[in-house]
Amino acid sequence: MNRDPGDITPRRQVLAVTGKGGAGKTTFTAILAKLLAKEGVNLLAVDADPPVSLTYALGARPLKTVGDMRSRLIEDPAEKRRFNDRHTRDVVKDEVLIELDGMSLLILGRAEGPGCYCGLNQLLKFGIESLSKEYEVTLIDCEAGIEQINRRAIDSIDTLIMISDATVKGLRTAAYLKEIAEKYGVQGPYRTGLVLNRVCDGVPTLEETAREMGLDVLGTVPVDANVAEYDRLGRPTIELPDDSPSVVAVGRILKALRPPE
Repeated sequence: MNRDPGDITPRRQVLAVTGKGGAGKTTFTAILAKLLAKEGVNLLAVDADPPVSLTYALGARPLKTVGDMRSRLIEDPAEKRRFNDRHTRDVVKDEVLIELDGMSLLILGRAEGPGCYCGLNQLLKFGIESLSKEYEVTLIDCEAGIEQINRRAIDSIDTLIMISDATVKGLRTAAYLKEIAEKYGVQGPYRTGLVLNRVCDGVPTLEETAREMGLDVLGTVPVDANVAEYDRLGRPTIELPDDSPSVVAVGRILKALRPPE
């Protein structure tokens, strides 16, 4: 069952961002990280999407990943013995965590070779659950779709933020993600919210449609030429100007994510 928005504790929040592929969830997550870091929040950013898009959006490189660590533990008996008596939290913190300007970054990375991500996601889950206790906010960029929710790789969160493009098709996907989270994926009380991304015209109609689908609209992010230009040039999203339309809009949404004073 979803929690009332006013029940979210202002400290040690865990925010997970999801949505269908191409909706702009990574851009939104990077901008949200930028704003939280600027406020001086003790922030853990988690790139849980195997293509590591958030990592690049934050201006970093995937030099250390959970996937790399898992491979070493599986393939090298000496490494396994070295980590054997240590808590997963400490291993992840020492071997994987990357310190950036204003935040820490945890990267899932890709699985080595073919096969399922189940073991990798379980290690990510344990890492998030233990590390998040040391940060005011943990911000997770999930993989597109329902898999991490369905496999409970993303668990015990405060808010599930669903990013949709400005289409009814996108709203249906968001409604389905919410349904999966409620039935199978997320444990404990939490809040869900929808963000409409890259909007132009017809937003009031879409917002009304979203509410009819049972979606709580957190806000909208307009089409932003700066985002398109940064993507074209390969510049990190986190470097967007503070007055860029998307940054201003995400700032308003950040306020909506907070409980009333």
